[in-house]
Amino acid sequence: MSTSAHLEDSLMQQAAPLLKGLFSNALIGIYVIQDGRFVFVNPRLAALFGYTQEALCSGMGPMDLTAPRDQPLAKREIDRRISGDAKASFYSFEGMRKDGSTLDVEVFGVATTYSGRPAIIGMLLDVSERCQAERAVADQLRFIAQLLDTIPSPVFYKDSTGRYLGCNTAFEDYLGKKRTELIGRTVYDISPKDLADQYFAADKRLFDQRGTQTYETNVVYADGTRRDVVFYKATFNDARGELGGLVGVLLDISERKRMEQAIWREANYDALTGLPNRRLFHDRLREEIKRAQRHGTRLAQLFIDLDRFKEINDTLGHDLGDKLLIEAAARIHKVLRASDTVSRLGGDEFVVVLPDMDDKSAAATVAQHIIDQMQMPFELDGKLAYVSASIGIAFYPDDSTEIDTLLSYADQAMYAAKAQGRNGFCHFAQPMQVSAMRRLETGNDLRHAVADKQLVLHYQPIVDLTDNRIVKAEALVRWQHPTRGLLGPDEFIPIAEDIGVIVDIGHWVFEQAMAMAARWHAATDTAQSVQISINMSPRQFMGGKSTEWIDYLRQHGLPASVLAVEITEGLLLDTRPAVIDTLLAFRDAGVQVSIDDFGTGYSAMSYLKKFDIDYLKIDRSFVRDLTTDASDLAIAEAMIVMAHKLGMKVVAEGVETDAQRDLLRSAGCDYAQGYLFSRPLPADAFEILLQTLARDGAETA
Repeated sequence: MSTSAHLEDSLMQQAAPLLKGLFSNALIGIYVIQDGRFVFVNPRLAALFGYTQEALCSGMGPMDLTAPRDQPLAKREIDRRISGDAKASFYSFEGMRKDGSTLDVEVFGVATTYSGRPAIIGMLLDVSERCQAERAVADQLRFIAQLLDTIPSPVFYKDSTGRYLGCNTAFEDYLGKKRTELIGRTVYDISPKDLADQYFAADKRLFDQRGTQTYETNVVYADGTRRDVVFYKATFNDARGELGGLVGVLLDISERKRMEQAIWREANYDALTGLPNRRLFHDRLREEIKRAQRHGTRLAQLFIDLDRFKEINDTLGHDLGDKLLIEAAARIHKVLRASDTVSRLGGDEFVVVLPDMDDKSAAATVAQHIIDQMQMPFELDGKLAYVSASIGIAFYPDDSTEIDTLLSYADQAMYAAKAQGRNGFCHFAQPMQVSAMRRLETGNDLRHAVADKQLVLHYQPIVDLTDNRIVKAEALVRWQHPTRGLLGPDEFIPIAEDIGVIVDIGHWVFEQAMAMAARWHAATDTAQSVQISINMSPRQFMGGKSTEWIDYLRQHGLPASVLAVEITEGLLLDTRPAVIDTLLAFRDAGVQVSIDDFGTGYSAMSYLKKFDIDYLKIDRSFVRDLTTDASDLAIAEAMIVMAHKLGMKVVAEGVETDAQRDLLRSAGCDYAQGYLFSRPLPADAFEILLQTLARDGAETA
């Protein structure tokens, strides 16, 4: 033996006890395999698997300590080292203890020789706790991923460089990409550059500032839908406390935005016409006034009211009335500039704001254009309807610098236009303020007129043109105002219609007139034939008291023939049950019906017979010029012939001269009413007139 070999052998003999101690006390398992069996295991390895060293080295091999599922892996790695394909290998597998329990291990094995033959020496480390922790983390990550996928809002997370780390299913749907296509990419890989620049800049600000970031934006989903969203982003730190990245959520607020918009529109726009309502009108007028103040300009405000709209609404029904309003709004809008504003205040009232009206005549021109538009017929489901417009004009700053006052002044000017005959416009003038206050006071006083017994009835006789006998009388209400004296119906009936007291007044008129009819009926045989006509507003048909009149007649023993109700011809077109039922109830009870002011409203020939109309009253506008206008005479004659053909009688109103009476008599008119025969008289004076005529008739006989 050489000196070198002798020295090596000596060193090995000296190291043997050290190595034996190291193997015996090592915290890792150490083994030697030869021919597929253990030839050496240290105590740690035996203890890990629950065997003795002797048992393991008595014919057992690594396959006995490997769970079945990992045995192919273990065999493959051992074979590779024995065959020389791999000098060393490192792998993990699931070990199997003697009691059947398992543990996670990592193995590092090196091919070597033992007693001159191939062998493997290896080290085995129990990593069960670490693997268990890793599995817990993996389970937690899977749970979080599943949880994120249940969230309907898109969720994503990125690292501190802006690269995607993951996302949920909703974010995949938003992008139209799978998360596997997303991970590791940036916004520049999935978005147009302009949008990517915005997103990247927003992320950078968040990374610089840390914390959270919230902003609203509009995005396009992969399905092409554009949605309003709120981006919510927050940074997070890694295990070392350093910036790890950010997590982001897209909250779809499209429905909320839609609801907010719908609520805002409902609060600011008229649902019927789509025009700004009173609230938005005030806002826009306020802004226009501010602008006019800054630039030293004038603006005009037009207050528009549709003449006779209530009649259309009451007679043709609300559906057609609504269609008329929609068309009226479109016609007004058509004549305005883009800078002008038209709003609907409610009902049939519209207002227009005209900025930059340095020339006042320009406002008048616009008003006239609107009037011209309104005069054209409205076609409503095959029916023609006619209205006109009355317009009031007020100017800022000439008339007022206050919004409410300006509106009030335009309103007053509109009422002045109505008083001047309607279908026209009027500029505000200071005396109109007095008229408006008078109208307001009249309305307030009128609410107490019935209860305070301030109303009185006058009666105007209607004579038979064949013998000039008084056979009928029209009951006409007057108001004995406590400070203003006796007021005619033109001064308060329109106001009563507007403030809703017309039903109570109409019922009072009926009771007073029927009480007088009962008195006349009982007094003389001549008076017995006098029939009292009472005007009925369309609103009275909806007031619920009209059918009570029939019961009143029966309860007081009065024949139905003592009563005739006068209605406008347009009421016949009203298809609402309350109107139809009341008219039919009057017909069935024997109460006669007259069409008042015939020829000035809507022609409803087919309805005249349907409801058994008894009388047509020719309006005074056709009677006034009978002697000078051949066309008026022709119209009157045509009405008389038509009425007689339909089995109706005719009453001519406004007869003031003998010549008018004679022409009507020659045309075959049945009855006449007017100053030629008598003005409306208080009840006692009318009763004296009846008695005088009865006495004169008796003496003549």
